[in-house]
Amino acid sequence: MTYESIIDDIRREYGDQVYAELPNEVAYVKALVASGLVDVKNRQEIDTTIRRYGYQDLHEGHPPRYAGFDTNLLPWRMHDVLGIDPELHGKTGEPKPVNGYTLAEGVDAELKHSHRYGQSSMPAAELADIFGSEFERLDGQPNQDSREMRLGLREYRRLRETRPHDVIASDTGDAGIITGCKEYYANEPTGVVLFSNDYGFIDRAREQKVPAVHVEFELDVPETITATWDEIALLLYELAVLFGVVVLPKATLYGAWDEKDEVDWQAEVIDVECRSQALADSISRDRAVVKRYT
Repeated sequence: MTYESIIDDIRREYGDQVYAELPNEVAYVKALVASGLVDVKNRQEIDTTIRRYGYQDLHEGHPPRYAGFDTNLLPWRMHDVLGIDPELHGKTGEPKPVNGYTLAEGVDAELKHSHRYGQSSMPAAELADIFGSEFERLDGQPNQDSREMRLGLREYRRLRETRPHDVIASDTGDAGIITGCKEYYANEPTGVVLFSNDYGFIDRAREQKVPAVHVEFELDVPETITATWDEIALLLYELAVLFGVVVLPKATLYGAWDEKDEVDWQAEVIDVECRSQALADSISRDRAVVKRYT
């Protein structure tokens, strides 16, 4: 809520266009959830739904159950956050929460929609005048909303490349995505359970007899959180992409910069600009070790 107050002040001083180029308070909380520092609000409801529809025993001839995510959830690593991923969760040799993923083409199309600074969005130089010269490097890169979609597009591709899945034909929009799922599985033994942050999406899915559950996020988060280094690293990546620029005491993290290309987006690269030689030397040594053993 402190963050919400800050961006409301920015809105009053600089207007709606600048305000729209900052992640809202909901995205701020979702980034904390995606990194594992904060849980979803309705965990019990979600777990109950997964127990009801998931954990299919394939060895007993039960049909597989796949999970499908609405566009508004894909940027936030829901496969891991919800504890349903077949490779990350569930005991070896026992039924998994779900057996794979349903990837709707309509979701893919929505994630690919993009606006860029200086082209279809405000010039990066205007952001730099308000927030600092670091923001000049966002020129030509996706704007804030489109960077959030980039996080989702990477998750969509990660699931498609590394997990069992069905890619189903569908239009964009709630109705198109749900209808695509219903029609695809009408004559298939496999079933799907859909997840969304949109109550309208859930209601529409249930009206069509497609299992679905709403994923709810907290309105606020604790002021102090204990986290692992991996969770902190993931949070820094999420925030760097969402904000474009994160200024730390000894370094500036760029989630987008003027030379970032498709390969960098796919590889989830950020640019680290050190203002401390000791930190630069430390990072250089650590990178050498990581490259040697990975």
